[in-house]
Amino acid sequence: MTRAATAYAALVAALEQEPPPCRGDNRYLSEHGDIDPELQLRCSTCPVFQLCRDYALADRPAAGIWAGERWADKRKPGRPRKEIHA
Repeated sequence: MTRAATAYAALVAALEQEPPPCRGDNRYLSEHGDIDPELQLRCSTCPVFQLCRDYALADRPAAGIWAGERWADKRKPGRPRKEIHA
């Protein structure tokens, strides 16, 4: 299992126990633009923040806000998005 898949599996397991404050908030799905400071604050107090960050560091998701950051902006050009299934 890759590092990203392991991190994703840990995040999914934690989300089953503790719903994050971003659940159901479509603003976290935005692909472009500045991140609202309110969203970053909500992320910083999230009970699964570190697991979310671990996944984002491992995979650099192509869309959305993960652990208070937009990781798509940090992807290397031309890097394909990997599908992860837990």
